[in-house]
Amino acid sequence: MKIFCIFRTYLFLGLALLLICGCDSIQKTIVTELPTESDTAPLRVTVLYPGDCIGDGSYCDSIQSGAKRAEAELGIQLTEVFGMDDDDSLLDAQLREAAQSSDMVLTAGYQTGEPLARVAPEFPEVHFAIVDVVLEEPNVAAINYKANEGSFLVGAIAALKSETGKIGYVGGADVPLLHGFEAGYVAGVQAVNPEAALSIEYISLEADGFRQPDKAQELALAQYANGVDVIYAVAGGAGMGVIGAAKSAEKYVIWVDSNGNHLIPGFVLTSMVKQIGDSVFGVLREATEGNLMMGVRYFGVAEGGVDYAVDEHNQPVLSDEILTTVEALKAQIISGEIVVPNSISLPRSTE
Repeated sequence: MKIFCIFRTYLFLGLALLLICGCDSIQKTIVTELPTESDTAPLRVTVLYPGDCIGDGSYCDSIQSGAKRAEAELGIQLTEVFGMDDDDSLLDAQLREAAQSSDMVLTAGYQTGEPLARVAPEFPEVHFAIVDVVLEEPNVAAINYKANEGSFLVGAIAALKSETGKIGYVGGADVPLLHGFEAGYVAGVQAVNPEAALSIEYISLEADGFRQPDKAQELALAQYANGVDVIYAVAGGAGMGVIGAAKSAEKYVIWVDSNGNHLIPGFVLTSMVKQIGDSVFGVLREATEGNLMMGVRYFGVAEGGVDYAVDEHNQPVLSDEILTTVEALKAQIISGEIVVPNSISLPRSTE
């Protein structure tokens, strides 16, 4: 018995030493294979849309397409907030509420810039992303587009296609964000036809202009009646009013943000597309992979962020000569030979 007890004692001591000193590799394997909450929990993302704009066929639909793609392909936990208020204090409250239950909050629009600048510093552990706003905060990724460059290209197309030399523009709100669209469009028109007569009008001074399709239709019909035969609609959902006017007058319209060539085939001359959906998906992918790049970034013609759209719906109305000319202008923008202005000059209309 004594021998057995001694043997048992040494056996236990040996096992203890083995566990303490000899199983580092086993311990490491066990630890690294245990799942953690951060490994298994999906990224919680809240998207706050600027206004009640889903279904506008342009801006908000593009944002949603990127978010929905991330939900399907990346497995994010997506919450969508529709109809954000235009009141700054209410915007602050909506952003704070989203931040309290999210790993990442994504929003868009110039009207959201100042509220986010106030709210983001309050939640340093939450990541934020915003589209079409230049905002420098350590936890904000600001996605911006050189809309002036894309607008230059569609302005050139408008001037090349116009038979009257009268060319129009209807904007949603007379704000700095849209001035880049206007400046590029006017520059593109004048690059092709310096003598063109331009009619530049805005629906409103505020964001509510993007929700007034009746007013947009009224402005567009007046321009068409005055001899304008191409109008660039930079008005979000209100742009559907310009679509209605173009259909009624059987004149051309240029869509914005997404490809709207199918809206009235043959009368949507082209669309100035911003790759918003791709950019939103890219930012959400960065966040899920843990390498979200903060700061301000810009996407222009050279980066593939903006372009004009050609497909089966509008190709019949765009001659090879028009496309060749516009592609040459595009190459000059990429090379730096053409620098597209981003600010407007007054007076706007040249009729």
